[in-house]
Amino acid sequence: MGTVWDECVILDLPDLDGVQIVWHPAYAVRLLIDSWPVDHRRAYGTAINACADAVVGICTGERARIAFMAAISEAKIDLLA
Repeated sequence: MGTVWDECVILDLPDLDGVQIVWHPAYAVRLLIDSWPVDHRRAYGTAINACADAVVGICTGERARIAFMAAISEAKIDLLA
């Protein structure tokens, strides 16, 4: 079921209580689908695909993490680490 990322991603999504600490592409996919606060744009779609692919071993966890970070930037979500 994919690999844990070497570095976590800590972000603050406005609709969730507290910060979210993401270590795994499966949790990133869950946040993207269930809690993303803005219109879905290009980086969002790329992140969903990359993270889902990483969960099943089609792409690397690092590629998924980079795509997730791009979606965070695109959505102007506060990144805490």
